[in-house]
Amino acid sequence: MKKFIILFFILPTAVFARQADTISLTYCLQTAIDNYPLIKQKDLLNQAADLRLKNLNTNYYPQISLTGQATYQSAVTEIPQISPMFSFPSMSKDQYKFYFDVNQVIWDGGVTSAMKKLESSSLQADKMNVDVETAKIKERVILAYFNILLAQHNERVIGNVKDELNSKLKKIEAGIKDEVMLQSNADVLKAEIIKADQQLIELENAKNASLSMLSEFLNRPLNENVFLKMPEDIAVIEPAFDNKRLEMQLLDLQIRKLDISKGITDTRLMPRFYAFGQGGYGRPGFNMLSNDFDFYYIAGVKMSWNISGFYQSGKEKRIIDIQKDLLNVQKETFNKNLKISSQKDASDIIKFGQLIGKDEEIIKLRQNITRTASAQLENGMITATEYVTELNAETQARLNCELHKIQKKVAEINFQNSMGKL
Repeated sequence: MKKFIILFFILPTAVFARQADTISLTYCLQTAIDNYPLIKQKDLLNQAADLRLKNLNTNYYPQISLTGQATYQSAVTEIPQISPMFSFPSMSKDQYKFYFDVNQVIWDGGVTSAMKKLESSSLQADKMNVDVETAKIKERVILAYFNILLAQHNERVIGNVKDELNSKLKKIEAGIKDEVMLQSNADVLKAEIIKADQQLIELENAKNASLSMLSEFLNRPLNENVFLKMPEDIAVIEPAFDNKRLEMQLLDLQIRKLDISKGITDTRLMPRFYAFGQGGYGRPGFNMLSNDFDFYYIAGVKMSWNISGFYQSGKEKRIIDIQKDLLNVQKETFNKNLKISSQKDASDIIKFGQLIGKDEEIIKLRQNITRTASAQLENGMITATEYVTELNAETQARLNCELHKIQKKVAEINFQNSMGKL
């Protein structure tokens, strides 16, 4: 028997369903994503963003600073004595200050509010990026899923062929006892049975390896006879893109971040208004004619306007516009590639559907040929080698049909993924 190696597999029979758990591809994909360690980054991103927002809120709190100072200077201000009747106190060369400043924002030009919007937008983009990276494991889950299907299907097919060969061997051995059959016919069948055993060993190991991989993704043990459901068929429709792909949503969020950043550039050009106050104790106080320690304070409002910001704001906005253009080009490119890919998948769905129809015709013809060869072998008209050749041809035809069914299903899954519906 020729060894049959393919990349995709077929659904196991209902016998497996009665013996093991039933799982679907949708369940595997969602469970794998939910259990993927990278998803934990979302909680960490939320915590970090929450702390940054709290820090931004402190911009509205009074800003308080304490200062202490002791100095000694070589000279002080002196008022010359202009009359013997008047004398002015002299200032000490050692002076002391201990005071605090308070600044309270009245209006910061909208900078803090815009920064909070940017932080929220950045959080959404970062979380979406985690979703995009996590979604990449879908391909590996799908591969493991269909590898298991392949192994289970091939085990069943080869098991059926082995049963057929054993049944035929009994008849040949009976003919050998009656001296109407040659021993070589029995040897050919025995060799094919051994080959079937080898294939079953390889399939079992391949299946167990894929089961271990899928089990790790799902974070749960899987029985070797687990029943994997085939996804339902979908109708081929004209691709219609509505930005459901995570990658498209991520690009939109990144563009929104740039829009907010552009708004922040405008807020930085606005004047800022503050209330301020200063109070302290020292020598001298505000009364420079007194050389005594004293308390003092001052309060008021002030405006700050960094007019030099106008020099760069235009260029900064232009840079942001260029970055937006780059992201829009990425969106256009991604959308173009997605359309090309989805059109190929849609074409493959139609192609494999047509091939399946031809496969079924071939299988019917091969069944008739094998049935005739079986009768000829039992009547001694052909050798076991000739019979095995026809049996293998029928088996290969069945496997080709199942392969095309799986390839059609994979094309449907890829099409759904392109539409952002997987």
